Amino acid sequence: MNKRSSYEIKEKILMLVKEKPMTYAQLERKINTGYRTIKANCEELEKLGHLEVKRVDEHPDNGQPSYFISLSEEERKRKKGKS
Repeated sequence: MNKRSSYEIKEKILMLVKEKPMTYAQLERKINTGYRTIKANCEELEKLGHLEVKRVDEHPDNGQPSYFISLSEEERKRKKGKS
């Protein structure tokens, strides 16, 4: 199996969170890659203004601390402008 590029992983992250906010663990399972890879790519996309990463003290499903990843307001406006 070939190693996927960082660009491909970022593209999949943006595509998935466009539909609904997700956690690192959900993205990890959907994209089939490691937690550290997901976290690093999400942090980079956040610095570039594409994503918002929010920490919650208690996840609604399991009660554990978690991070929710969603499109940033600027990215949502950009996506609407392209439609």
